[in-house]
Amino acid sequence: MKNVKKLLLLIVVAVFTSACSDIRFDKLPGMYQDLIPPDIHGKYLFYGKDFKSRLLDTLTVTIGHNEMVLNGSNGETRLNIHQDFSLHKLGDLYIVGTQDKILKSLWNIYVIEPKEKGINLYAINNKEIKSTSQNKFDVYFPFLDVPFNYEPIPTEPMILGSTDGGAPVGTPNMLRYYTMNDEQFKNYFENELKNKDCIHLKKETKEKSKKTK
Repeated sequence: MKNVKKLLLLIVVAVFTSACSDIRFDKLPGMYQDLIPPDIHGKYLFYGKDFKSRLLDTLTVTIGHNEMVLNGSNGETRLNIHQDFSLHKLGDLYIVGTQDKILKSLWNIYVIEPKEKGINLYAINNKEIKSTSQNKFDVYFPFLDVPFNYEPIPTEPMILGSTDGGAPVGTPNMLRYYTMNDEQFKNYFENELKNKDCIHLKKETKEKSKKTK
């Protein structure tokens, strides 16, 4: 369990800061938010005292009207709504979306779930079903595989061909992305994420702040 939480922390920080994931969606579920709603404003703290490594054992997230500030052992990162991420509300959940670095028309997402004394952060992970090569996203969401070439676009026309009778030279890779609607995502969240693989950040209260001074 300790290693799982550490891995989740690394994934969440990576999603926040690099906006790149193997899981890509064509849209964000829920209702578009122009600003970050007040009900999740505040300062939240995660502290992993059981971690052997001190590199990412603490994480503070401060949420305001139009930005989120991550402050951890590896430095500070500021993220502005509309510039670095988009925000949608789906029931009691907040869906944070960042543009995929490879295909900017697609989204990488994670979930913020408000709790009584803080928030839960969920990273969207690709988990295979036991004893099969199928992953859980393929069960919950329709998907499309599209050709994509990671090589730079050539400045001159290329002739696709093969000298040994094999696959054509320059054949692009296939990239998978998922489509969804609100009901599909809620079903996925309730069955696969809720109260399972999440990082809980406790909200810092004014009373606690006074005591620490």
